[in-house]
Amino acid sequence: MTIRIALVGFGQIARSHHVPAIAENPAFQLAAVVNPVDVAVPDGVPLLSSFAALQAEDIGVDAVAICTPPAIRPAVARQALAAGLHVLLEKPPAATVAEARNLGCLAAGNGCSIFAAWHSVFAAGVPVARALIAAHGLQSMAITWRENADKWHPGATWLWGAEGFGVFDPGMNALSIALATTGAALVPRAADLTFRPGQEAPVTATVSFTLPDPKIAASAIFDSGYTGSDETWTIDWTLGDGSPLVLSDGGATLEHDGRRLITPRAGDMSSLDQEYPALYRHFGDLITQARSELDIRPLQIVTDILASGVRRAA
Repeated sequence: MTIRIALVGFGQIARSHHVPAIAENPAFQLAAVVNPVDVAVPDGVPLLSSFAALQAEDIGVDAVAICTPPAIRPAVARQALAAGLHVLLEKPPAATVAEARNLGCLAAGNGCSIFAAWHSVFAAGVPVARALIAAHGLQSMAITWRENADKWHPGATWLWGAEGFGVFDPGMNALSIALATTGAALVPRAADLTFRPGQEAPVTATVSFTLPDPKIAASAIFDSGYTGSDETWTIDWTLGDGSPLVLSDGGATLEHDGRRLITPRAGDMSSLDQEYPALYRHFGDLITQARSELDIRPLQIVTDILASGVRRAA
């Protein structure tokens, strides 16, 4: 059975990655787009201004992918779950941990699948890195996530609001990979956050973490105000045997002890070109198997950092 899905929120990521991933997956059909302002949508796909308008049209939708800013996602998800629809939530699943947990309860109560779509864990290098860390153990981990947010999210003023997460909107991708590869709890120990004038979310952050094994050193540098040409999405591990393991390009590339294990596919613009098709395959499996997957750990880590970090002017 084909799953008829509506995209709610039609920003850059929805257009450039959700639409192609849905188009190439025979289990899904893009049935509608919901967006509050007029935008160009794929031929033959109706555009509605609100979720209420989608319901009123009786288009016959089975699922929704919610790609709105985080603060809006829970309200839309509650409407969708009440209507008996399966829900894919762009990351992060909500602006608070309590909201995300509530959505999980609502999905279970309504017999719906809900999926917190941490797309970076579907990068090609992640399962290989996880296997190597499991086999060799870990001495240290250092995250460097440095990008120009204005390039990736042009005009997205919501990113710098209190519920937009700022540097942690992309930074959560790194945290989701760290959790998926180490399988260990990652507890923020100290954080330094910088804020630009008039903004409520940080533009840079340096963080140190505690892992269950206190001998493992773990740290991160996040920077969303970076304007250089060498944007960086890298995690460097030192394995238990002392060998270096480096995941780069957001997970599209992996090297162990100087040997390239994973290389980006020819023609891919970024790791996202592999991640979103895999994400939709997984969402389809969850629906077919009547299961949900609502991992809130990356969101919990970020809310802990924002609550306890030292705040400074950029």
